Amino acid sequence: MKKQLFVLVISLFILSCSNERSSERKEERAVVHPVLKELQQKYAPDKRTAIFAVSLIDDGNRLIVKGEVDKAEAKQELIEKLASDGKVILDSIQVLPADDLGNATWGIITVSVANMRGEPRESAELVTQALMGTLVKIWKRKGGYLYIQTPDNYLGWADADQLHRVTEQEARVWNESRKVFVTSLFDMVRQQPNLTSFPVCDIVGGGVLKHLGTENGWIKVGLADGRTGFLPSSSAIDYNEWGTKVKPLPDNIERTGKFLMGVPYLWGGTSVKGVDCSGFTKTVFLLNGMALNRDANQQAEQGVEVEPGKNFENLKKGDLLFFGRKAENGKPERIVHVGIYLGNKEYIHSSGRVRINSFDPASPLFNEYNFNRFVRARRVIASTPQVAEVKTR
Repeated sequence: MKKQLFVLVISLFILSCSNERSSERKEERAVVHPVLKELQQKYAPDKRTAIFAVSLIDDGNRLIVKGEVDKAEAKQELIEKLASDGKVILDSIQVLPADDLGNATWGIITVSVANMRGEPRESAELVTQALMGTLVKIWKRKGGYLYIQTPDNYLGWADADQLHRVTEQEARVWNESRKVFVTSLFDMVRQQPNLTSFPVCDIVGGGVLKHLGTENGWIKVGLADGRTGFLPSSSAIDYNEWGTKVKPLPDNIERTGKFLMGVPYLWGGTSVKGVDCSGFTKTVFLLNGMALNRDANQQAEQGVEVEPGKNFENLKKGDLLFFGRKAENGKPERIVHVGIYLGNKEYIHSSGRVRINSFDPASPLFNEYNFNRFVRARRVIASTPQVAEVKTR
């Protein structure tokens, strides 16, 4: 009987403690504060391209602020605005880059195509890719992955073994060094200046390598990690010609797009090894001297709006076409697909593979599904004089 009484007392005590802890937990609650939404919109309106991941917990006496941001001014403004409420603020916000990265907070891609994922694991969604020689910002690391940001501001997790970490000064040296821009859709950097030599690595169109000299029709090139090799002179141009002598002309845009015919669709792909719809348009324009934004709805903000006309008569070759859902019945516009207009009501895009379709119901290339979901067009090619052509092969 005493034993049973003892067990009952202990049980009541544990239950009482449990209830007290539960009560304490109820006092700590997540807070939806209007300042969070305001500053999220100000500093990171697009989570794909900026970092503002902050949460608030109210424990009754204090506001506990946790999370991470990529701008010190974002943290400072948040703390100041929260403090104006009169509560004690417990600041647990980390301003990236993470301290454990040391001074090596930049990276240079050292594989032909580095996959960037939504989470730091191989099985996570592929969100985009970065090409060899791309200088990226490193924000943090987890396991064998680094959270990086590409020049178009896109964020994702990349395998740490696929880039060379550098300091800001070393990144500046890389930027200022003489480099080549690869125009061949696919090639090999070889150990010796001949086609029978073993490869150092593969390379795809849009990749960037250091220019170390020339030898019998070959360019001696260097990778960021110190490897060197040789690339045929016909496969690259001097990097300074990209965006200057090499600019997006309508005929060249069409030509490059058609060289990618049949390349398979790959969600997150932005290289000749596989492209999604916006990855295709981005790659085509990249090889012709223009950097487009990453995703279709981001590209839909570039250039100028074009009223296509009833029979698409106002469109010009090289215009970007956007598909999805028009804004109507109280629902906002939703852009989910993009292609490039070729003229004569035809367009080229990545859908299953890179292919050509038509807006003309009488054409064997007519695609009714895309015809019905066409939203609008943008012109990103300005009127420019004739300039050098990028040779793709």
